[in-house]
Amino acid sequence: MGSAVSSFGQLCGRQKKKEEDRHFRANDRHYNLSHRYANNAIKTSKYNIFTFLPLNLLQQFRRLGNCFFVFLFILQLIPQISSLAWFTTAALLIVVLSITAVKDATDDINRHKSDEELNNREVKVLINGELQSEKWMNVQVGDVIWLENNQYVTADLLLLSSSEPLHLVYVETAELDGETNLKVKQALTVTGELGGSIEALANFKGESKM
Repeated sequence: MGSAVSSFGQLCGRQKKKEEDRHFRANDRHYNLSHRYANNAIKTSKYNIFTFLPLNLLQQFRRLGNCFFVFLFILQLIPQISSLAWFTTAALLIVVLSITAVKDATDDINRHKSDEELNNREVKVLINGELQSEKWMNVQVGDVIWLENNQYVTADLLLLSSSEPLHLVYVETAELDGETNLKVKQALTVTGELGGSIEALANFKGESKM
């Protein structure tokens, strides 16, 4: 019995797909782009002009109340069951669906505007040894970013260095968790010594394996 269990475990182990490691290098866009990592564009909207009608109707008919109106509408199409005109329920259902659709469309338009504003904010990125202005949505994995005081951040970042003593930075995460108190982050000593030197940051060749 013990031998059978052992063999089964080995078989399952062979069938399990091994997760691939992810590599990226600082200041090496060509290498990082070859791995086709996800871009940094933010998308919180649900619909576009082509998918709004089918997806919104699908979402609305997941609600029990709307399905109940459809059931009544079907029954009213059968004269032997209902004496009421079918268009009474149909008109009410169309009004309810239309009002909800207008509300959902307004909310989604606001999401599109918010996404566009965030994606098009500019940040300084170190490219080919020079600081260049780049949109946040075009920031790539492995880019070295130069942040200034009171600047918004719309990406997951690893702190390399800071102009503050002890390589500290103070981050507000109000848009994530609603907390307005500043959180303290500290860079590693080995990278903190890079300081604010563009040349030192351009020559930084860090590599990560995840």
